[in-house]
Amino acid sequence: MIIDADAHVEESEAMFDRLAKEFRPRRPLPVRLASDTVYGKYNAVWLIDGETYPKLVGKGGTIFRTPTIMEAASLKRESIGAQELTDVVARIRDMDKVKIDTQIVFPSLFLTVTSEDLRLEAALLRAYNSFLGECATASKSRIRFAALVPIRDVGESIKEIKRAATIGAAAVMLQGMAWDKLLGDESLFPFYQAAADLNLPICVHLGWGCPALTDIFDASTNFYSAILPVVMGFNSIMTSAAFEKIPNLRFGFLEAGAAWIPFLIKQVRRDNARQKKAKDPIEYFKTGRVFVTAEPDEDLNGITQIVGEDSFVLGSDYPHGDPSRQEDMVAEFRERTDLSQRMVEKMLSDNPRRLYGL
Repeated sequence: MIIDADAHVEESEAMFDRLAKEFRPRRPLPVRLASDTVYGKYNAVWLIDGETYPKLVGKGGTIFRTPTIMEAASLKRESIGAQELTDVVARIRDMDKVKIDTQIVFPSLFLTVTSEDLRLEAALLRAYNSFLGECATASKSRIRFAALVPIRDVGESIKEIKRAATIGAAAVMLQGMAWDKLLGDESLFPFYQAAADLNLPICVHLGWGCPALTDIFDASTNFYSAILPVVMGFNSIMTSAAFEKIPNLRFGFLEAGAAWIPFLIKQVRRDNARQKKAKDPIEYFKTGRVFVTAEPDEDLNGITQIVGEDSFVLGSDYPHGDPSRQEDMVAEFRERTDLSQRMVEKMLSDNPRRLYGL
C-alpha cells in the first residue's frame, strides 16, 4: 500500500453547507477581486467575520489557492472538483495515475487560524471534518484525513476528535503553535492523551497557527513564516514530558522537510540536559514515536545516520503548487540511485502506515 502522507483539499462553498444552522449567516464567502491589482492571479479571497484569507499583502501574510474561483486555481492541471474533493472520482483518478493507494488529506484555508470567535472556529472545523468524512466514505477509505480542532478549547477538541475518529480521520492536525501556546504546554496533554487513546497521531503541519507570530512577517516571507513554527513545535514537544507521560503518543512533522533535524536534535539535547523531562530525542525516532516528511533535495542518507530510516514519510502536497509539491513522488523516489530501495519502500509504505496506524 503506497501512502501519500501529506495531500490537501482546497476548501469550497460546498464544505460549508455542513455548517450548523446557527452559524450559516456567518459562513465563509468567496469574493472575487480584480486581476489587474497586486493580487494578480490570486484574485479571490474568503471573507470570514470581516477578515479576508489569504492575505497576500502586508504583515501577517498567508498564501493558498482557495477559493477556487481565483485564476490561480484554474491554471492547475487538476480539475477544480479534484482540488476541492467535490469530485471524489476525479481525485481517485489522479491518485491512480501516480500509483497512490491512500491519501492523508490536510487543509489549505485552515492552515491558518480563521476566527477569534472560538464558537465560530469550532463550527467551521466541524463542518470541515464532516465534509472530509463524507469523502472518506465515498472513496472507500482511499482518502483519509487529519481532523481539525479548536485547540483553545481542549474539552471541545477532545469531543471532536472522538467524533472524527468514527468518520475516517487518520490523524489530528495542529500547527507548530496552538495560538499562544507552545506544543509542550502541559495544558494540552489531556488532548494528546485522548488522541493517543484513539490511535491518532498529532501531525504538526506547516501553517500559521499563532497570529502574534504570523504578524511579525511580511507577506513576501509567508512560506518561511509557516515553516518556522514547525521547528518551534518540534523543540517544544521534544523537551517536554509528553512522550514520557503518554506512552502511545505519536507525532509527525510535515511539509517542513527534514534538513533541520540534526541541528534541532543538538538543541533539544542541550535543553534536556537542563530540564531532564525527556529521553534523548533519538529514542523517540527509533521507537516509532516521531516521524518527519522528507523532500527530494535533502541529504537523507546523512540524516538517517543520525535518526535511522524508519521515521521518514513522503507527501505529494497535491494539489498545491508551492516548493513542497512532488508531482510523482513514487516514481521520483524509486528512480533515485543514492537511496537504498529498502529505504524508499519504507518511506512510501511501512513508515506512513506506522505513523497513521493503518
